[in-house]
Amino acid sequence: MRDTPTMAQYLERPQHPARNLIASFLVCIVAAVLVGLLFDRVGLARTAALIAGAVIVMLGLRDFRIFAVLVVFLLPFVPIRFLSQAVAGLSGLRIVGMAILMTAAAVFIAVAVRPGQLRFPAWRPVFLAYLLVFVVAALDGARSVSLIPAYFNVLGVFSETTALGYLQVMLFSPGLVIVASYVMALLAANTRRPAWVTVPVLASAVLLAALLCLVATGTSSTVDELAQQESRRHLSVLGPHANELGLVLNMALALALCSLGQARSRAAALWLGAGSLVLAAGILLTFSRGAFLGLLVVMVYAVLVRRKGGWLPLVLVALALAVAAMSDAVVGRALHGIGGNDIDLISSGRVNEIWRPLLPEIARHPLFGSGHASILWSEAAQSRSILPVGHPHSAYLASLLDVGIAGSIITLVFFVHMWRLFLRVARAGQAHGLRGFFLGAAACIPLLLVQGITDDSFMPGFTHVYLWLAYGAATGITARRDRIPAPHRRAEALERPTKDIQ
Repeated sequence: MRDTPTMAQYLERPQHPARNLIASFLVCIVAAVLVGLLFDRVGLARTAALIAGAVIVMLGLRDFRIFAVLVVFLLPFVPIRFLSQAVAGLSGLRIVGMAILMTAAAVFIAVAVRPGQLRFPAWRPVFLAYLLVFVVAALDGARSVSLIPAYFNVLGVFSETTALGYLQVMLFSPGLVIVASYVMALLAANTRRPAWVTVPVLASAVLLAALLCLVATGTSSTVDELAQQESRRHLSVLGPHANELGLVLNMALALALCSLGQARSRAAALWLGAGSLVLAAGILLTFSRGAFLGLLVVMVYAVLVRRKGGWLPLVLVALALAVAAMSDAVVGRALHGIGGNDIDLISSGRVNEIWRPLLPEIARHPLFGSGHASILWSEAAQSRSILPVGHPHSAYLASLLDVGIAGSIITLVFFVHMWRLFLRVARAGQAHGLRGFFLGAAACIPLLLVQGITDDSFMPGFTHVYLWLAYGAATGITARRDRIPAPHRRAEALERPTKDIQ
């Protein structure tokens, strides 16, 4: 009995040219009729968008990496208002979620057609422990939604009033970042030249910074006006707060600057240098003091790890000139409140109106915490003894309140693992052209620790999107079995790299 051909063998069979020509002709006729009907009903712009989407879907189902690149590029824009408030009736979360589902479908097809050809990266146990902390804290917090004071909803601090709505904000939405990180891992593990995975990452960051610059300069006529507290609120039209935008762009700048410091190609250096300038301009225009401090951390780190003779000094000089041109406004904002005796003026009310009233809350559930965003149902919030805010404006305090001492220790261990993984892959990344990228990813850890003093969180979120994409890339690189040295082994003792898929 003759063996049944596999799907791959069937697809490789020679086809009949005449039949193919007739089939193609019929498909073109049907497509032309459909395009005409669409144009008549929905107009030119939507028809063009639908056609472009159909082309992307067809190409993506043939090669999952097309969908993966789309996910990586769009992910940072999910919280940005022009995408999050619906494009063609779909929110940013749904658009990226659909792209992830299409990626999964394309991967399934690839596995069916070419079994055993794709590499599937594996998460480390320490990451799974961190993920467990994240999920359990969200489920724990969902039980306390009914305790959130009504005035938080009235003031727009937190609009969800059900456990499902809370989970949408605290679990499902940030969980998309983790899923996208694995998509990035698949992309890095299954591409011929891993260095190309940095292109959609940095391109999205530069576009985001350029958008911020356009919004900032369009709302105020002078730099001094931009530095005012009221003017900074104009950035809210983008969605995230200025402090959050500053952290996002600082992480992207760390990736770009450190990549520039290791660049050997003039074209790459020009692209990275120009992108770094746009990112730095966006950071400066946030006029966030936390972002200014983070920018200083990134610049110092990039100088320490740069390759001799790189282009980095030229970019740093250009940054210095940009700061000098805006020195009065930047220095005035950076030194706001310093020199006086009012601690609340310096901390923008954090110390006495947020942190001190929340300290007793730590003792209520010291070991495991009270769940994500537990500030919302804290006794301090119910008694109105704190400012009406949805997070403690300190990642350290938020960690103790939300996941307790045990969860904070696991989080610390995970960040140490992430730091070591970045450095390990960076040491072996020269062959892939990714040494600078992963050195920049390592810089994101101290950056988060510094900016986390006065803002943000140590749990996954869109403010850490570039850190998580870099973590996915590092996980994917380790799955390639390509010259990744163990911490205490010589590079010469490594296994021979496996052949990449086409």
